[in-house]
Amino acid sequence: MLLEITSHSQFRIGICISMIILLLGVVSIYTIKTMDDINQNYNFILDYNKKISNFDDIKVKYERQMTIFESLKSEENLMGVGTFWIYNTEIKNKIYDFNRLILDNHHIDEILVDEKSSELENTINLYYNLHLEYENSASNALSYFYDGNFGGFLLEYENLKYLQFELLEKLEDIEQMLEIIPIYSKLSVDAIITDFQILQWTMIILVGAVTSMLVFFLNQTNKNLKNEIKEQTKNLQKLNEKLKKVDKKREEFISIASHELKGPIQPIFGFVELAKTGIISKQEALEGISNIALNLENIANNVLDLTKIENDELELHLEKNNINDIVSEVLDSEHYNPDRKVPIKTRLDLDVVMNLDKTRIKQVLRNIIDNCIKFTETGDITIQTNLLKDKKTLKLFITDSGPEIPDDVLPKIFKKFVTKGNYKVSGFGLGLYISKKIIDAHNGKISAYNKNGHPVFEIALPIFDFDLNWKNSVVDDIEKTLKNN
Repeated sequence: MLLEITSHSQFRIGICISMIILLLGVVSIYTIKTMDDINQNYNFILDYNKKISNFDDIKVKYERQMTIFESLKSEENLMGVGTFWIYNTEIKNKIYDFNRLILDNHHIDEILVDEKSSELENTINLYYNLHLEYENSASNALSYFYDGNFGGFLLEYENLKYLQFELLEKLEDIEQMLEIIPIYSKLSVDAIITDFQILQWTMIILVGAVTSMLVFFLNQTNKNLKNEIKEQTKNLQKLNEKLKKVDKKREEFISIASHELKGPIQPIFGFVELAKTGIISKQEALEGISNIALNLENIANNVLDLTKIENDELELHLEKNNINDIVSEVLDSEHYNPDRKVPIKTRLDLDVVMNLDKTRIKQVLRNIIDNCIKFTETGDITIQTNLLKDKKTLKLFITDSGPEIPDDVLPKIFKKFVTKGNYKVSGFGLGLYISKKIIDAHNGKISAYNKNGHPVFEIALPIFDFDLNWKNSVVDDIEKTLKNN
């Protein structure tokens, strides 16, 4: 929930901040563009005024060119021809610079309407073509002059004067058309500044509104976070308690593993030493070590099962099994148990086929029998099955001739780590704890009590789908005694 609130708040705050940044960015970009437009206008006007002043210089040079031809006419100064062409080159350069300024500059198109812009372009082209004609006429006049054709020279001279007059008129037309440019350029700058001021006020209002929204969201988020933090603090306290329990379970698990696995290892070295010295045969040593290995396997399985139970991962693999066969297999595995000092007897009822997890039920029986073996020095251990009259429940009774289970241990004997004086439940109670969980998973019940001064373990398993195997059943009580090795 805290992450959800934080995420929503971050999203809203992020939007507000993004909008503010966006608006400020728009203002910044528009400011840069405005300053650039104003600067371009200003530079254009400066360049324009500089180039437009060249018109007067062009007029002066036309007059000087005509003076040179006047001197040729009177044959007073024949050396001025070179100066004529120098003036002509300067005029063409100024015309080129002006043409580039006017025709290649986008400000002209922005200031003048299309009609005026097109008219200006045509006038400049006419002027330039007229100047080329003027240049050709001057070249022809000089050719006549050098050829001694004075009549031809005079005719071209008159044409040259006429063309120069036309050129000056075209310059006047261009100047008149361009007079509007500085005025409109100034007006365009004023319009740019006005638009920029309007944008500034608009952005100020928008930034103020977005900032107000941001402040509101921040205050609201702060309130929500305070409430959520209180709630999460409570949850964290609960989680902390759970973690403490998990840590305790971890310590318990380590304690179980270290204690349970350490105990059976030492006898292995004992069997090895006895076999080396010849006190026992190698076969006896191997049988003893094999039995210890089975015991270690059982302990390891119990430890692993504990982990599965704690994590609710205990699974059953149900299949049809004869309950009496399961009991017999367990007894066969106990035949080589070196800790057993008394015989194990059985009194089995009708052999019932039940849906069971065979491995798990055998595990339960071994755990209980091993527990009985630990505390039975004399007498015997008895396993009895009893099919109830309603044929819906099968009961197993496991009893021994050992001492009673202490009264304060009985209520918690199927819990973990139960010890009391000399009475110590197998695996610190781990085996019986796992046994109960397995029987519970079969929808059965397991209990322990004292009868006639001895302990009794009772298991009740429901029969959902059963069959009576009369061929292998034993109607009368069967007594099977496993003699000591």
